[in-house]
Amino acid sequence: MALWSNTSMRPALRAHLQSALTLSVAALVLLVGWAGVAEFPWWAALGVEPQLWWHVIPLILMAAALLLRIRRPVLALLLGGLIVLVDLSIGVNVGILLCLSDLVYSLGIRGGRRAVSITGGVLGLITIGIGAGSFLAGVEWRAAVSLSLGGMAVLLMPLWWSWEVRRGYPLWQEADARGQLEAERHANVLRAQARKRHEAVEEERRSMARELHDVVSSQVSAIALSSGAVLNAPAESARDREALRTIRITSVEALEQLREMVQLLRGETVDPASGTALEAATWDQVIARARQHGLQVAIDGQPPDGLSPAVRHVLLRILQEALTNALKHGDGSASIGVRTRRRRLLLQVSSGLRQEEGDVVAVGSGTGLTAMRERAEMLGGTLRAGPSRGDEKTWLLRAELPLKEQNDE
Repeated sequence: MALWSNTSMRPALRAHLQSALTLSVAALVLLVGWAGVAEFPWWAALGVEPQLWWHVIPLILMAAALLLRIRRPVLALLLGGLIVLVDLSIGVNVGILLCLSDLVYSLGIRGGRRAVSITGGVLGLITIGIGAGSFLAGVEWRAAVSLSLGGMAVLLMPLWWSWEVRRGYPLWQEADARGQLEAERHANVLRAQARKRHEAVEEERRSMARELHDVVSSQVSAIALSSGAVLNAPAESARDREALRTIRITSVEALEQLREMVQLLRGETVDPASGTALEAATWDQVIARARQHGLQVAIDGQPPDGLSPAVRHVLLRILQEALTNALKHGDGSASIGVRTRRRRLLLQVSSGLRQEEGDVVAVGSGTGLTAMRERAEMLGGTLRAGPSRGDEKTWLLRAELPLKEQNDE
């Protein structure tokens, strides 16, 4: 069982793995012809001759009963017992008896203590009744004992094993064997904890990379664009001083936000009164900064009030990155559309791609798009970006976010 617990298999699939294997063995028993057909008198009275393939019908019904063994173990065992009686009316099929043992074991693991105790008593009486009834019916005593032992193996042994598992130790275990099992269990716990720590570190690294990109990328890109525009144009004192003023403001904001992010990562307190906290930017401020750097922005709609801090933060980060990309790779204009639909917030940003020598200019490495997509998916949303359908000269970004965080619903 420890082998499967360390895999990445889905819990629902892993829970039914034992049943799937048991059904596979039962089907194999039928395929190789190991199941039998008995000449019971009721078939002769009906004028019907039983066939081997008839065992397939109870096996299909048993598969349905096995699906109930996780949440309704008592009901699954009752249905399984009736199905076994139907199958025994045809003949002996060891495969379906294995399925019944699976149901007994499942009840012993998942059933309440009272249900397990009552089931143990009932199964014990059934086992004794099988032997006694066979003997009274005229069956040779050796055969009666054999049937009783078979009933014990199918009904009582799985219940006993499940009870020992619930207790945590196999019965009559030697001290050194118990110590070995405890060491293995402890090692499994340590490995699971180490794996969780590694995953937490990796997630923290990804979060730091996203924050670094978001904090620095847009400001540095704006500085590069503003300085490039000034350098490529004839000298003009008033315009150049305004560009230098914008570059200085942007660079100071970038340094301040970078400093605050480092403080947050260190666990230090950030003073919100400074006016440059990472969460201080608003929807209008993000758009105003883009316009300040020369981007023509058309707006259709506004985000609703009352967004949770996490959704609002991701929305602004996506908008900021989309407008930065429009500045870097676009034709100088961008259109923003905001809609709400069925508890979802839809953000759409489109911009024309800059043309160079008749070809569409390349659109970067995709690091920002990856960060935006990860942010959206963390909230349970989606993000798609690429050339617009039917117009490869237009870049379209479409983000869909929940109006509330999933944990808040």
